[in-house]
Amino acid sequence: MTVRAPELLQFGDNVSIGNAVNIENARVERGRLLLGRVTLEDDAFVSSYAILEGNTLVERHGHLEGQSALQDGGVVPANRVWKGSPARDAHAFDPSALPPRPHTGQLRRAGEALFFVFGILLVATLFFMPVFPSFVLIDWFDERGALAWLQASTIEGQLVRYFVLALPASAVLVFLTMLVSAAIRWGFLPRIQPGRYAVHSNAYCKKWLVSHIQESSLNVLHGIYATVYAPFWYRLLGAKVGRDAEISTALGVVPDMLTLGDETFIADAVMLGDEHVDGGWMTMQPTVVSNRSFVGNGSYIPDGTILPEGVLVGVHTHAPDNERMTAGDTWLGSPPIRLPAREQVGGYPEHLTYKPSLLRRLGRSLVEAFRIVAPHAMVITVGYTVVLDLMPIAGAGHWGAVIAYLALIGLAYGIGNYLFVLAFKWLLLGRYEKRAEPMWTPFVWLSEGVTNMYEGIAVPNFMRYLRGTPWLPVAFRLLGCHIGKGVYMDTTDITEFDCVHIGDHSELNALSCPQTHLFEDRVMKIDRVDIGSKVYLGPRSAVLYSARVGDNARLGPLTLVMKGEHIPAATSWVGLPAAPLRAAG
Repeated sequence: MTVRAPELLQFGDNVSIGNAVNIENARVERGRLLLGRVTLEDDAFVSSYAILEGNTLVERHGHLEGQSALQDGGVVPANRVWKGSPARDAHAFDPSALPPRPHTGQLRRAGEALFFVFGILLVATLFFMPVFPSFVLIDWFDERGALAWLQASTIEGQLVRYFVLALPASAVLVFLTMLVSAAIRWGFLPRIQPGRYAVHSNAYCKKWLVSHIQESSLNVLHGIYATVYAPFWYRLLGAKVGRDAEISTALGVVPDMLTLGDETFIADAVMLGDEHVDGGWMTMQPTVVSNRSFVGNGSYIPDGTILPEGVLVGVHTHAPDNERMTAGDTWLGSPPIRLPAREQVGGYPEHLTYKPSLLRRLGRSLVEAFRIVAPHAMVITVGYTVVLDLMPIAGAGHWGAVIAYLALIGLAYGIGNYLFVLAFKWLLLGRYEKRAEPMWTPFVWLSEGVTNMYEGIAVPNFMRYLRGTPWLPVAFRLLGCHIGKGVYMDTTDITEFDCVHIGDHSELNALSCPQTHLFEDRVMKIDRVDIGSKVYLGPRSAVLYSARVGDNARLGPLTLVMKGEHIPAATSWVGLPAAPLRAAG
């Protein structure tokens, strides 16, 4: 979970908190930093992907469901279930619906503590080990004079040469990481079965270790997501994945419980079938996404969900109960509503959307292979060069100089990652403009490559440190964004930079997103997002392309402005989809 001000949290006994919960108890509104306490009383439950702002309270046995937003000042009463954005009372919660919390002895707890420590050390060690063969491979190339024509005594020359040599070494790193993950996964952990298990049980410990393997491997394998290689990775972990499935950065996946049909599409940051933990019990049920179904960005698919064929689940949507869905449905919102119709993009042949030629498959595979290995090649290049150049200084005992050099190198490395992405974007794509391109075309491959590089190296190594400072808008302007003066940004969730227009003194809080593209019908549709002056965007709010937010407007947490909508000036909106709250003037 994300926590903004940990010292303002108060959790009681036996509290259960799901995956990727956002505790946004520090935010900026109208030029003020607002801090608030978040209290979860005994036996409270907060499900996955929920948001809690400051000054919120979940009372004893209160339940805040997944993909729900509890706004500043909100209270979930005891023994009640609240859901939706904004969260509202849904029904009573009966504590007797769950079995009694299982008793756990001191010996069991001590054994689990040792298991978790051992598991953490094992995973950290094993995922560090594949780095060494990549360095050995560069040594092997170096000793044989590979790329001798790139030999140079300057640091710049070394970086260029070792970057080229590091590309195959990075491929080895990625491949070995996948093998190590699979070896741990299948060598020590049999297939997990659906059912209900005590949190203090062997089944939970196995599930925990599988999750850690998957999360730790993401540090190396982040680039695999949203590529043609992602389905192979999921199959290696134990998921059932059909032909031509597209999988981006899914969260909370329990591979043994996941089935993706042919030609399915899982967009960015989808919470996909994670386990449910409440009252001391973990429940896991199979999750199925049937053929040609589409799950939009930031959506929540609870475990046990079975999406029929051809279903579209919109951006930030909580998937409905199984009995409510039929093939071909379109669902949007939290709580979800069924849309009678949706805009569909036609006119593109299937060889550009669902059934590409062998040549197009090869072209995309090569582009995506480069984008997978290039970030690691940069890390290996810098690391190798640093070792070569600093070893003589360290050998001479000049440790003060070593520390000073490392500090400068760390700063240069972060800025260098950003400049690499900056050059990559402008040289390969130039300026983003309104357009629609089918998925199996070079523009989409290159655009996704820039996005992956941006999210994989520029954000974690440089731009995330600029959040909430005046420097982040400057960095975005160089990438092409149109950002006015005095803008507060606590988010890096921007992709087609040139299509983002933000007026003076607006405030974009954590995880908010001007979303300039969608991938419905396997067509990448790009257009502008216009955010006026003095606009407030709450945590995890999103404005889709072709939409405009007027001056002085306010969007609450987990609020979605639909594509093409116009939010009038000086009004306040909340919800999924956005609905007017009150006049803000």
